[in-house]
Amino acid sequence: MNPHAYLADEKQIAAVESIRRVDDEGYLYHMECNYDYYDIPDFFKKVIDAGCSTFVTKNLEGEVLFCRNYDFSHYLHNDKSNPRTGINVIVEGNNTKAKYRSLGVADAYWLDFKNGTYGKGAADDGKTDLSPFIVTPYICMDGMNEKGLAVSILALCMKSDWIEIPYDSYEEKLDKNKDNFFLDKTGEVPDPYWLKASHGSIAVNEADKKAWISKKDWMQTNKENQPYYLHPVAMRLVLDCCASVDEAIAYFDSINLRAAMPGADYHIMIADTSGKSVLLEWDNGVMKVNEINHATNHYVCKDDPFFPEGCGRDECLKAGLFRTRKAGMREDFALNLLSLVVQDPSNKTDNGKTQYSCIYNLNKKTLRIYSFGDMSKYWDYKL
Repeated sequence: MNPHAYLADEKQIAAVESIRRVDDEGYLYHMECNYDYYDIPDFFKKVIDAGCSTFVTKNLEGEVLFCRNYDFSHYLHNDKSNPRTGINVIVEGNNTKAKYRSLGVADAYWLDFKNGTYGKGAADDGKTDLSPFIVTPYICMDGMNEKGLAVSILALCMKSDWIEIPYDSYEEKLDKNKDNFFLDKTGEVPDPYWLKASHGSIAVNEADKKAWISKKDWMQTNKENQPYYLHPVAMRLVLDCCASVDEAIAYFDSINLRAAMPGADYHIMIADTSGKSVLLEWDNGVMKVNEINHATNHYVCKDDPFFPEGCGRDECLKAGLFRTRKAGMREDFALNLLSLVVQDPSNKTDNGKTQYSCIYNLNKKTLRIYSFGDMSKYWDYKL
């Protein structure tokens, strides 16, 4: 059993001791959260959020399916020379202070993202301290509650402002864990819409002896006298207290959202048992409600310059949903559609890696989950 040296509360200890490996590889775990996760030490709250493909459809019986690939490339110790890794936790949320129980899936890598210590197999290696896992209810990337309300988060791209720096200083600023860019044509300058650029990326034109560093904005809304939440924290509160899409929209409209790091922006898909689905986006601080049943990683409420020709994964989803719009989609077709948009860097097309795929049945309150892009094996859970 792994240690949990920073925990004293009996219910929190019971929660981390309930963690069990689900798959054979150590990418997927299960955890029962029967403690009051509204009352945890601030020490454990330093987490960030992430982003992916999602769609909502009905099966042949008219039940609502909320389908999702969660894509993110993690590397142990944030070193890109290491293989991609992941550690995801199926979270059974049963906080007595919440109105509703829930099922969700957390990306536990974010529990120590600065050091990149939580990767494949860490939750049952016998040595990694699991105390921070009491935060997993707040880092669910998707989830469903007992009323059949479901949410998921997807990352968006933000423009880079390239600030010129002294050419002879760029080497000391290079971060091997970020994508950096080397140009060789005279007069060539960095593109503000490079997909791989992140806050702190370096661009160098060796022909011109020029260098730049990428700066990105810090996304937040600014409504007076309203609290601020990180995106996944707000999603947790929606799962805990909202029973419908309309209630969730009203809740998001009553708070401010703040990203946990510069250059991070997100939109959030919400659906319920009525079949209604919306995609919430924030444009210049204003919430936009898009009535749509699918999303990937580009804006819907406005043109997205990062995808001037559209997103291939989004086009796949759109075609599959159009084909089955009248009769509904067989659940094996839903899985096939998720498979088509799985991200796998080995295909030389994708940047991200599918950490897990899942299908929530909002009427039956079930979750079927697949781990790390492997669609040959699944695990079932029920609220």
